[in-house]
Formats: sequence, structure tokens, C-alpha cells
Amino acid sequence: MSTDTEWQPAFLAVSTLLGEPADVAASALGDAGARELAGSLGSTSRQVRAAAVARVVASLLAELERARLA
Repeated sequence: MSTDTEWQPAFLAVSTLLGEPADVAASALGDAGARELAGSLGSTSRQVRAAAVARVVASLLAELERARLA
């Protein structure tokens, strides 16, 4: 999540955790949101979406922890 283009998956994943519909969160991102929803964050399978959210959030938390320890 360290580059300017990698915050979009985190935005969608956290929005999902907060109960925001994926299409609403994606529309806030415009074209970037559409690209993210084309991947596993936009899957029709709840299991696939949950795994994608978990991966993105775990990565985000790991980066926050590294920044805290630095």
C-alpha cells in the first residue's frame, strides 16, 4: 500500500467492512473503483470477496504496524 495507486483496494475493503455497498464505494473512486471491482473485490462469490477483503486489510494493518514501529 505504499504507492499512490495501491490505496484503492484498501478504500474498498475498509468500506466493505463498514457496510458500504461495493458499488457506492467504487463510484467514489471513479475509473479506479471500476478496475478494483473487476478483480476479486468485486466477485459475486461472498467467499472470494471475503478472502480479498481479508488480504487487503491484513496488508494494510501490517503496513500500519511497520510505520508505528519505525
